[in-house]
Amino acid sequence: MSTSFKRTLGATLIGLAGAAGVQADNPIITERFSADPAALVHDGKVYLYVGHDEATVDGDFFVLKEWNIYSSTDLENWTLEGEVPRTIFEWADGDSAWAAQAVERDGKFYWYTTVRMPVPEEGDWQGGYTLGVAVSDDPVTGWKDALGKPLIDPNDTEPAPHMIEHSHSWDDIDPSVFIDHDGQAYLYWGNSHLYYAKLKDNMIEFDGEVHKVEFDMPGTFTEAPWVHEKDGKYYLTYAMNYPEELAYAMSDSPEGPWEYKGLLMDVLEDSGTSHQAILEYEGEDYFIYHTSALPTGGNFRRSVSMEFLEYNADGTIKKLTPTASGITHAAQALQSHANTDEYVRYGDGEEATLAELNADDHWQYKWHVEPLVEQGGNTVSFQPETRMGYYLVAQDGDVAIVEHDGTDEFARAATFERVSGLAGEGASFRSLENREHYLMVNGGVLTLGQPGSASERKVATFDVIPTE
Repeated sequence: MSTSFKRTLGATLIGLAGAAGVQADNPIITERFSADPAALVHDGKVYLYVGHDEATVDGDFFVLKEWNIYSSTDLENWTLEGEVPRTIFEWADGDSAWAAQAVERDGKFYWYTTVRMPVPEEGDWQGGYTLGVAVSDDPVTGWKDALGKPLIDPNDTEPAPHMIEHSHSWDDIDPSVFIDHDGQAYLYWGNSHLYYAKLKDNMIEFDGEVHKVEFDMPGTFTEAPWVHEKDGKYYLTYAMNYPEELAYAMSDSPEGPWEYKGLLMDVLEDSGTSHQAILEYEGEDYFIYHTSALPTGGNFRRSVSMEFLEYNADGTIKKLTPTASGITHAAQALQSHANTDEYVRYGDGEEATLAELNADDHWQYKWHVEPLVEQGGNTVSFQPETRMGYYLVAQDGDVAIVEHDGTDEFARAATFERVSGLAGEGASFRSLENREHYLMVNGGVLTLGQPGSASERKVATFDVIPTE
């Protein structure tokens, strides 16, 4: 789906805001929590592999009992096709179905996973997270442990100093597989330390030594390596620092050396971790990642989202901004009908204000407009484009930007009925909870009120326009 198609569809939605059947574009998986995405294209279909976050709202660590496999042919509608339990690796333990990636080679599918090994009763090694590999003739079903043991002995890598004081290590996590044009396969993985090794043709054994990768960057490597190739250049994307930013490096070889090129995505709101996948599908490039945007989401209850990935003329990658609209719709702007030079703007707090456009913070004038409650085909909700999971909410006779708590009461409070503009043109928005109250501007601040005079009706009228 091209960027131009996204903009065209967004413009169409201006006239259909509140149409039935439309769901939020990000996150792309909304039926359950999902994390650590990886994608594979097979027979014209995209398969999305994710971990299923099952921690409770007040949980204090990751709970992943299984991996989930979704599929799509349009990247908008996703079908859950498979649920693969961590227990396919009988030698592992715990709810440790952490980050994984699958690849196809010679008609077989190989799935490299993160799992936890039990702490042994004796021995020098303290136990910890390591890599498993499963194999199947199908991208969804039939997965079996290929080795009956870890792909790598944790004793073959050296944990970072801050791991040694714990009862387990986690430097051998987050595997990512890449097959070069010459057929050579590589596996990359790591936390705190970045490793890679060549794979034999059988895809379940290392071919040679494990290499530790180091290069200069303004911070430290954390986890989530992913290698892909584009127009003869090799790209290593990864999570850096903590809370995690997403960054990338480039090279002329999958073996390096790597040169740091910059940040791809800033720290995400309410999510300490980041994990990305790169997908090329039907001539477009996509960036898949996880956030905490679903209601009641957080560090251990994440959700997968998607953006377009764009390259500069010199091969570097344009920095990405996480959005509520994602890849299928254009964000919209709320223009004041009383003063067409001003638009409704959001910031980091609860207040929405009216201000002239500012190129330096243009994102803060963009909204994702769709209903949380559908009623009569003319309801809408307003989600700040770069604050996924937050909405304009009518509360206590006023309006505020608040995080969705997952309740029906919240959904109603965040839903407005779109009616013909009270000023005779444009649109006005009436609270679904209190039909006498409308969104209106008072003293440069968006609020709720009962417009009576002509001037009040004018400041309660807006023009909803698509943005690029």
